[in-house]
Amino acid sequence: MIIPFPVFAPDKSVYDIGSSNNVVNALPVADGWGPMPSANPISESLGDECLGATFVKTASGQYEIIAGTRNNLFRLNATDFTWTNINGPAGPYNVPLNDSWTMTRYGDQLVIHNLNDLIQVYDVGSGGVCSTLAGSPPRAKYSWVSGDFLVLGYLDGASGEKTVRWCGLNDIEHWTIGKSGSDLQVLPEGDEVMGGFGEQGGFTVIQRQGMQYFPFAPSSGFTFTRTVLNPKQGTLAPRSIVSIGPGRFFYLSEDGFFGGVERQPIGAERVDRWFLDQVDQTYLADVQGVADPFEKIVWWRYRVPNGNYNRIGYDWQLDRWCTTDLQVGEMVALATPGVTWDGLDAFYANIDAVNEPYDSRIFSGGRPTFATFTADNELAYFTGVNLAATIDTAEVEIDSLSRSFASGARVITDATEFTLQDGVRAFHGGPVTWSTANTANSRTGLVPFRSDGRLHQFRLNIPAAATWTIASAVNVNAQPSGGQ
Repeated sequence: MIIPFPVFAPDKSVYDIGSSNNVVNALPVADGWGPMPSANPISESLGDECLGATFVKTASGQYEIIAGTRNNLFRLNATDFTWTNINGPAGPYNVPLNDSWTMTRYGDQLVIHNLNDLIQVYDVGSGGVCSTLAGSPPRAKYSWVSGDFLVLGYLDGASGEKTVRWCGLNDIEHWTIGKSGSDLQVLPEGDEVMGGFGEQGGFTVIQRQGMQYFPFAPSSGFTFTRTVLNPKQGTLAPRSIVSIGPGRFFYLSEDGFFGGVERQPIGAERVDRWFLDQVDQTYLADVQGVADPFEKIVWWRYRVPNGNYNRIGYDWQLDRWCTTDLQVGEMVALATPGVTWDGLDAFYANIDAVNEPYDSRIFSGGRPTFATFTADNELAYFTGVNLAATIDTAEVEIDSLSRSFASGARVITDATEFTLQDGVRAFHGGPVTWSTANTANSRTGLVPFRSDGRLHQFRLNIPAAATWTIASAVNVNAQPSGGQ
């Protein structure tokens, strides 16, 4: 009997052959599961917790990485991978507790801000240090670009949490209301602004209890008009909002994960209940989402009751979920700065110590990739060796009329290093007894067992740094053993 390694859907029954409640450190692939890379640190420490990072491409075609801590802003040096402080005269800064930096590219300027400090700008073309944005713009939590306008959301001051405001036409230093298209809108419904993003012909605002669209409408006498898209639902976690393209975005709401203004459920009856049981409800609003542009997965980082940060991922192409036990800090979608052969000295003592494949994206500047900051506040790309993976099948009745004796099994995988266990139960809901973790015979590929029970569940364990690309199913040798 062939038993598949199914999709990760812990909200479903453990007896559903098409779902598993335990898959760790494996990525969804079309016909099973594939390896998940570890995080490989590439920089010196920032010296403090990262609270936001991004990349910019300069006019010369170089890629620069900018990161911020609670009090400072830094640029990564692409030769020795140290950090250079780029604070402007307004620094050091003071990002509020439970808040972070917002970084938005507008032309040749990178706009960097939080609710507490004056808005900073970094000139992408000339580099140097930051300066304070001219024109007396308000302090704001969030920002995005819509056409020729920089839009700010959740402003400092009275009613500011429900307000969006935009600059003058093609001029981020112009903030005079009623002049050159600059204006503001206090949203009468939907509660506070939680974020937004530019769309073709306008921008979308996500609130705690609603969503609104602002189309560019100069013929109306206003720069933007307003349309309520969803009058009831929004997000409770502003950093959980992840836009992956025009009209496509995902977010965490009070009752699970959703996509788009129509609240398409992507986690219902799959991971929503499991996630809400796992997360520390005190920190639910701090859930952070980032899209991995290479793997087409949106990852959400969340805090669990013991203080650790776990991650859950949604593959938007395959419509599947995955998890990992790798602890990470701030997550960010970046482009690789590129490591030269001379730059290898910054990471490795000698050529034999290089633990990256030489065709790795880390050695090619400008490649889209997914990164994080470690517990030591070092920038790390997910380009390291494969993590140790665990993949369970469902609990399956091999023979619906009697108990079954499993004498062995072959794993449909190209992994050569692995162990397999068989967990058996005498009846539904009964106690489980796991076999020892056995390896495959080097000649036949058969993993031996002497397991008897009504229900069988197989657990594949692939060690860290193993080379493999696919694990699809278990082909079990079993026969009825009698008994009820």
